[in-house]
Amino acid sequence: MTEIFTAIEQSAFSIFMREDFYAYFIALIFHSIGMALLIGGGILVSLRIMGLAPAARLERFAGFFPVMWAGLTLAVLSGLALLAAYPAKALTNPVFGLKFASLIAAAALMMWMARRYFPLAAAGEPLPPRAKWLAALTLALWLGGVVFGKLLLHTATVLMVS
Repeated sequence: MTEIFTAIEQSAFSIFMREDFYAYFIALIFHSIGMALLIGGGILVSLRIMGLAPAARLERFAGFFPVMWAGLTLAVLSGLALLAAYPAKALTNPVFGLKFASLIAAAALMMWMARRYFPLAAAGEPLPPRAKWLAALTLALWLGGVVFGKLLLHTATVLMVS
């Protein structure tokens, strides 16, 4: 893996991301905005399924999904730029894997719940009791992704290999 990290770290794009005065910070800002759109929408939908704001029709929350997709796109593109700058820093840190696992699990559960529960709500049927538990789990996973993302800054033991 050291050879792969070294090759990425010595690429022109990686050097640009590290050495340009603005590049890394602009990518970090876009990553934060993308994650806020993705996770913020996910948290709101989770809270609604859990019973918060019961007067708001659940199926109306489907409008959050295009915003969440835009956030995901922005977060992935900016995240790849951040990863290119310091690949060893992220890929040698187990917290990075926890962040990914939390966010992927939250997104998968969110999509499953949307396909399952939005049609029920649109038909005027009550949600099954386990919907609240799944929404609470999804909420915990979204928040876990945020916590693990913030912990990345403090748990890295390797910055670069070259």
